[in-house]
Amino acid sequence: MKLKLILLLLLILQIACKKNQITMSADEPSIELIFDSSEPEFQVGAGLGLNYYNDITVGVINLTPTNIKLITAAGAETIIMEGSNLHNISSAYTVLRPSRVIGGSSSAIDYNYIGLGQLIKTKTNKYYGLYHAEWHDGSVLNAGVAGFYASIGLCTSTNGVNFTKSSAAVVPNIYNRAYDNGAGDGGYGEPSMLFNKDSSEVYVYFVDHNRTGLGVNISMAKFNVLSNGEPDFSTCYFLTPYNTFTSQIIRPAQVVMGANNDHAINPQVTYSKWAKKYLMVYNLNAWEEWMKTGSSPSSGTYLTTSDDGIIWNSKSQLLKSDYAIPLNSTTSFSWHPNLIFTDANQKEGYLLYSKSVNGLAAESHKMYAKKFRLELKD
Repeated sequence: MKLKLILLLLLILQIACKKNQITMSADEPSIELIFDSSEPEFQVGAGLGLNYYNDITVGVINLTPTNIKLITAAGAETIIMEGSNLHNISSAYTVLRPSRVIGGSSSAIDYNYIGLGQLIKTKTNKYYGLYHAEWHDGSVLNAGVAGFYASIGLCTSTNGVNFTKSSAAVVPNIYNRAYDNGAGDGGYGEPSMLFNKDSSEVYVYFVDHNRTGLGVNISMAKFNVLSNGEPDFSTCYFLTPYNTFTSQIIRPAQVVMGANNDHAINPQVTYSKWAKKYLMVYNLNAWEEWMKTGSSPSSGTYLTTSDDGIIWNSKSQLLKSDYAIPLNSTTSFSWHPNLIFTDANQKEGYLLYSKSVNGLAAESHKMYAKKFRLELKD
């Protein structure tokens, strides 16, 4: 009897301890993005005659109190936008054109599209970026968007203006463009690249359009960094389902996914020194919700966080509710979100994204900005 009583007391104590651990974990602060209500959303680059921008991530070439220089995709090509600040972008010019425009091979990975956005910069002031390339097969997706096979190529620059591109993909795919998944899109695309928090590796996040057996979601790979601080893009290491990396060409594990038939797409990842976390903004295309009800309030732009850049918080903050792709030619949509920090602590900045208010039949999509700050949420 005494033994049973002791065992019962130990069990109660064990449950109490576990309950206390769960409570402590739940009370840990999380990161929340707060928009600045004193500064309304505004269009970036209005009056320059640009259309279909930003059509990929946005790279920062220069950011000072008196000058800002951004690189992104507009239409099927890559442009640089420059001005005194985001409110006053005064010029834009093309720096990369698809191979079909410049007389390149019809088999080139970027024959129909080349979009360069997010960049990394080394201590030697050399810029590296991964570009989203498209080869079109003549198929058509929603709202008249061309079907594509996407690849991820490499661009380098010593001055942030003249870029040299690789002709081959640096993130190899087990499925080539001849593979037909029946959906009109395929390959790997929409890359986001950054140094990890100690600059020992380069992390890459991208959208897996292969579809077969998996949804269209966000996957991960990485590259090594040499002893001189320059990234080594000769070997791509893919994330495995066991959160390890392999140089074998496999279909990598997906790190952020939509539920059921929903799609997590268009990632942009940064690291905040203030938060001591990786931050990912991305779009959720709640496709199943749309198919069942004809509307999709869960679609939109989301924020999630990670301590190591590999395992991401399962709870994401909804930043903006809107369709995440052009579902048809008349619906509004917002996509390709980016966090651009404007302070050294990486606590404040702007959310940049591309938006079409009335749908592609009436207009293209254009870049907008909203000012934000990060806060700890209890």
